Amino acid sequence: MNEHKPRQLNLKDAEIHALASELARLHGDTLSGAVKAALREKLARDRRAASVEKRYEALMALAGAYRDRAGPRTLSDEEAVGYDAFGAPK
Repeated sequence: MNEHKPRQLNLKDAEIHALASELARLHGDTLSGAVKAALREKLARDRRAASVEKRYEALMALAGAYRDRAGPRTLSDEEAVGYDAFGAPK
């Protein structure tokens, strides 16, 4: 099977056609070009979001590992940053 052979995408939904038509008109593009651009943009956004989520999870895992090695807390939040319970410097 030829991998570069164009394939047909037949969407039988009036709203999809209307949205693609409007996007094509706004950008001076074809229906295919508008759909391709929209799909690429959506994939790029979703990939960035997944990447941010993975970095967040990695940082949280690192913080958890550090917390586990550090042992129990001996200072309050205020003591740790050098302020008393009223927010004044010690």
